[in-house]
Amino acid sequence: MSVVFIGLGLNDERGLTIEGLEEARRSGSVFAEFYTNIMPGLDRKKLELLLGKKIVELSRVQLEDEGGKQIVEAVERGRVAFLVPGDPMIATTHVSIRLELAKKGIPSRIIHGPSITSAVCGATGLQSYKFGKSVTLPHESGVPGSVLDTIRDNGKRGLHTLLLLDVRPEQSKQLTIGEAAAKLVVADPRLQRSLGVGVARIGSDDQFVLSRRLETLQHQEFGKVPHSLVVPGKLHFMEAESLKAFCGASDEDLRSLK
Repeated sequence: MSVVFIGLGLNDERGLTIEGLEEARRSGSVFAEFYTNIMPGLDRKKLELLLGKKIVELSRVQLEDEGGKQIVEAVERGRVAFLVPGDPMIATTHVSIRLELAKKGIPSRIIHGPSITSAVCGATGLQSYKFGKSVTLPHESGVPGSVLDTIRDNGKRGLHTLLLLDVRPEQSKQLTIGEAAAKLVVADPRLQRSLGVGVARIGSDDQFVLSRRLETLQHQEFGKVPHSLVVPGKLHFMEAESLKAFCGASDEDLRSLK
């Protein structure tokens, strides 16, 4: 009896690794959540056909307020697979569930999948070890002081900030890059001249990445979600070249980081 946390990746059911697919097929019960991130190309029926099993979808309330009770109960009947967007332990929700399982003596393991935290490096050319603390920008009006503090603190250390934009899964809606840039500029007008990198639908065929100053990004259309925003810190020369080559940054935009 055990629980396997399986990452679904970024875009659709094809993001499953072969190991994840095989493990899900061997499991007696398969659960999933789709609220921690939007997977634009995911087709639940195709996923169920691929696995040869029905998937029980769990809500935020069932996982966070009820502590994943259904998963615990299913373990008593045999092996359980729990499918999650991206990489399983990026969301603190999943860490909490794994800790609850450990307290009950239920073993678990992780089968990793692609995540925005790693894919953003490939999409932008920004180096992974140059990222500082990540932060989530909420839908609600205004910008929490903790978000601005994180951007400033990372910037002082020459580090990049990945802003994860708030998701409203019940509406298949997410804060957009333009909305996020506008909120930041209003909250701190000094940020309008800061460089930003908007990344939309990473891992999909219509992935779109663009680097401009935040004052410009707030008016840019990036299309369908999911969206994320990066505020770069000090750039290595290869990072600067990558932003020009892969993200359309201009020399004038890059001068804002000098």
